[in-house]
Amino acid sequence: MKQASMHVASLTLDETNPRYATKTGGLEESIAALLAKDDHKLLRLARDICQHGINPSDLTIVLIDGGQNVVLEGNRRVAALKLLHNPALAPTEKLSKQFAAIGKGGEFPRRLTCVVAESRIQAEHWIRLKHTGENGGVGVLKWSSGEISRFSGRSTPTEKARLFIEAVNDWFPDDSSLLSDAQSVRDARITNLGRMIADPAVRNRLGISFDGDVVLRSYPADKLRPILIRLFHDLAGPVSVDQIKNKRQREDYLERVEGELPKLADRLEEPQKYSKFADAESVGGNGEAPEAPSDTPPKPERRKRADFEKKLFQGVTLRHVSLRTSDVVEEAKRIKIDEMPNVAAVMVRAVVDIVVTEVANKLGWKRNQDTLKGRIGAVLNQVDPKKDDPLLANAWRFSQEDDGALILKSLHSFVHTWQNDPLSSEVRKLSVAYATLLIKADELLEKKKR
Repeated sequence: MKQASMHVASLTLDETNPRYATKTGGLEESIAALLAKDDHKLLRLARDICQHGINPSDLTIVLIDGGQNVVLEGNRRVAALKLLHNPALAPTEKLSKQFAAIGKGGEFPRRLTCVVAESRIQAEHWIRLKHTGENGGVGVLKWSSGEISRFSGRSTPTEKARLFIEAVNDWFPDDSSLLSDAQSVRDARITNLGRMIADPAVRNRLGISFDGDVVLRSYPADKLRPILIRLFHDLAGPVSVDQIKNKRQREDYLERVEGELPKLADRLEEPQKYSKFADAESVGGNGEAPEAPSDTPPKPERRKRADFEKKLFQGVTLRHVSLRTSDVVEEAKRIKIDEMPNVAAVMVRAVVDIVVTEVANKLGWKRNQDTLKGRIGAVLNQVDPKKDDPLLANAWRFSQEDDGALILKSLHSFVHTWQNDPLSSEVRKLSVAYATLLIKADELLEKKKR
């Protein structure tokens, strides 16, 4: 089969696509059938195309039939592209607006590299191998969990847990008790540790982040030691998986160990990093570079922040708010605070307001909705009525208490005062403080659905 570059507008969806229960009648009916099957998946595909482009390992197969370029394989991606180019093809106004909004936020191709089949029979073999399993090794072989782990490198929780233990060994080489518990966790409870550090809230309070094979530590070792001693002791002994299985249980654990957690005031200006593959001569036992010889000027290190400090609202995924609100949050999460502090500042204010306002509207709240302070306070009183959740302490202080009033005024000034020049550090602090509030607000909607 030959390859050809074809304009998206020249492609026609297959009216006999196996994804349809019955034959469709024309382009708009075919698009409506794909959206009816699962409109959220097609919206996500369109968003992924705008962010990453078309998958180069998966070419569209086309049959030239009666002057039409009929898509035999790749109908979903072609439908997504057509909707991005012409949102009016969507069967409802809501979907049309959603595809239009996605298209404004990214780039997408006008032409596709296609494989031209001479007949449906010729294409059938390849389509069957793609969609019907392994077929004795001829089709697509799914990766095992081990193969996925090796491909992902340090991306799986268990692999990150192993890397974290290596970092702890490097940071505290003389603490035999801590290292003994860490070894016990590695041998028998590694998945439990993985479950803990896969939780953004846990990483945030520990000041731990991962960047490939690098572990970033945002607190001095001596400030981190108490909580690590407690964590590894608990995981090696009394704390079972049933006690940290869900997010609420992990939050309860953080509350119980609040006294051992490092204080925000002790956060380092620049995180220290541990890398398993660092040159032993260039990195000392504490993960820091040794002093260079007096006649050799030291090389300045590139500024490195923990992942939750680089961009807005890292670790926040909202599943129960409207798709539009979720999209706003996901787009905001791509903003790099140090590169765009003004935009980041405006988006902190916008995201917080959009989320708390939607929650109030959907739950029918009428009281305390006239001001942003009131709307934030209404959510806080619902999710933390006793004001004892350590992860919400700064959200309370920044938005409700007298000494935090200036912080709330800062949110307003980011939007309404042109003289205000937001500091990256201030935006970063607000993003971290309100991240948990956004997650908790989203969970209120989940409870309503139940």
